[in-house]
Formats: sequence, structure tokens, C-alpha cells
Amino acid sequence: MPNNAQEQQVELEDFDDDDFNPNDFGFIISETGELKSVMYPEKLMEDPPEEIKEILRIFGIDDINEIENRTLH
Repeated sequence: MPNNAQEQQVELEDFDDDDFNPNDFGFIISETGELKSVMYPEKLMEDPPEEIKEILRIFGIDDINEIENRTLH
């Protein structure tokens, strides 16, 4: 993974199950910055939002369909 990230402090909120909806994406990232898992809505797999594509490119994934056939960690 490229190491061009800037350190930034962010205040996190507590989340409840009600804070998530079926169209949300989720990314599990290890303490070393490796992408371990991605949760995504099936209906958005064919054409995910550009912002999601940008996040995946950071981890070297150019096509969201690569996730299905790849071990992420």
C-alpha cells in the first residue's frame, strides 16, 4: 500500500445498528493500513459511486469486481 497518507485526528461518534442502511459501504483496515475486508451493497457492485472507486484505488483495486476473487489480507 502506498504510504502517502497524511496524519489527521478525527473525532469518532458512537454508532448504533440504526446508523447503517443497506446501501452503505464498509472498509476494514488493519493497524498497518492493509485493506482486510470490504462490505458493500450487492446492487451497487455494477456501478459503485466514484468516491468508492477512489478509495479502492488507494488499495490497488481498479475494479470492484476484483474483490470477489481476491484475498485482501
